[in-house]
Parts: sequence; C-alpha cells; structure tokens
Amino acid sequence: MVSRIATFANTNLLVQASMNLQSKLSSQQSQEASGLKTTSFSGLKGDAGKLLDLQGQTARLQAESDMATAAAADVQSAYSAVGNITDLTTTIRTQLSAALSNTSPSTPLITSADAQSWLQTLQSQLNTEVGGRYVFSGQAVDRPPVNFADAKYNPNNDPTTPDTGYYEGTTATRTLTTSTGTTVGISVSADSSGFEKLARALSMIAANPTDQTQLSGAYDLATSAMTDLGTTQATLSNQAAALDDIGSDNAVKTTTLKNLAGDLTGADLSTAAVMVTQYQTQLEAVYGSIGQLSSVSILKYLA
Repeated sequence: MVSRIATFANTNLLVQASMNLQSKLSSQQSQEASGLKTTSFSGLKGDAGKLLDLQGQTARLQAESDMATAAAADVQSAYSAVGNITDLTTTIRTQLSAALSNTSPSTPLITSADAQSWLQTLQSQLNTEVGGRYVFSGQAVDRPPVNFADAKYNPNNDPTTPDTGYYEGTTATRTLTTSTGTTVGISVSADSSGFEKLARALSMIAANPTDQTQLSGAYDLATSAMTDLGTTQATLSNQAAALDDIGSDNAVKTTTLKNLAGDLTGADLSTAAVMVTQYQTQLEAVYGSIGQLSSVSILKYLA
C-alpha cells in the first residue's frame, strides 16, 4: 500500500472508467450478436409501450387471418357441395325430361326409389362437415342442418308452397367481422331456395313417379332450382374472394407492423461495430494507464 498512496485516487478513477467502458462494450457486442438494441422491455425505455402496442396489433391481425382461413375452408367446401348438387340437378332434369317423353307409362323411367336415393344424396351434400362444423347450418355449426325424414317436413301437402320443415339449422347465418368493420358472410344455409325447390321436386317424384302432371311440376321446380343454385355458387365465390382479400390485406399490415417493431428493437449494426472498436481502443488505453500507475512506487523517491 505504501507504494501506491500517491496514485490511489487516479487509479480508482481509471478503474471506474474501465468498468463503465466494459459495460458499454458489452452492450454494443450484444447488439452485434443479437441484432437487437436490447433483449428486455426495460432496455427500450420509452419505446416499450410502442412495441407492446405493435405486437398487440400484429397478434390481433394474425388471429383474424386464422379465422378467415378457417372460414375460407368452409366456404370452399360449401362451394364444392353446391357444385355436386348442381350436377345432381342436371341428372334429375335429364331423367325427368326422358320420363315426360315416355310413351309407355307401364315402363316408368323414374321410380320412387330413384327419387329417394337422390333425396339422400342431397341430404348428404347439405350435411357437409368441415373440422367439426356443418357448413350449411347457419350459426348452429354443431348439428347437421338437414333431415328429410323430419315429421315437420311434408311438402306433398301443397307442392306449390315452399317447405323448409327439413331444416334444423338457424335462420341467422355465420359472418366474420374484421377489425376495420367489414362483414363477410360465411357459407349459406340449407334452407336456401335452390335446395328447397330441389328437395320439393324430389318429394313430388317419390310420391307419384308415374304422374305426368307431378313430373312436369317437378321438372319446373328443378329448372328453377338450377337457376337459384347458380346464384348460390356466385354468392359463395364472392365470399371466398372477400376472405382471401382479408388474408392478403392482413399480411401487408402485419409486415408493416413488424417493420415498425424492428425499427424500435433493431440495432444499427454498422454503428455497433464502430462503437465496439472505439470502446476496445479506449479500454486498452485505460488498462495501459492503470498499469503505469500501478508500477509507480513512493520508495523510488525516498533517499
């Protein structure tokens, strides 16, 4: 201790300076390694709140995009089912046309069993399920929407009047509302006019497959149903396009938000590299000075 009494104060200051430089050097080296200004929210100081807000917006957009993706899967499945129903309707109309031209009533071209089979096919398509969700049930996605055996359904009481007694879904349809307030429909319900008309036509055929008047009425209903099914497919196509737009728009917004967050948290690597070099140089100089002071001894000056 005798050898350093005169230089203690200076040495202490240099040690403190070296510790400060080491802290700054460590911070810059960490930025170089991680690409981040800091690895903690506290290190962002006033920008921490801004970052949390940006992250919250990003999370909400991602959740919205996930919902749009799931909804799009339902709409696509519904579109495919309506396409199958349209094909079925074309087959039925062709068979009805042939039956109406049949000059030998004793050899029917359409039987009650044919109509029942078509009705079962229609029911199967309308009870399409995706990921545990029935796509034609409206908001009641947990239950199949169609049961043509339901006691409430008896269109033959008055074949000229629409009958949706088979429908067990909700009148309210599913929608997706975005963060901007845009509302997009999801699928259509199984009580839509095209489905109802086709079901009624098939019920008429099943009840009287050889009655020309009934067959003619069924043909007209099937023809009208074909037009309505085209409208339904157009609706579903528009829904699919709108849901796709939500995903695309949100992807752009998410990229922007992530870039803004990166501006808050990202380190300037060029500046960090320069500062690392500067702090290392300064530390070397401080360490050199400490070494020189440590070698000074008061005994050298005592005779």
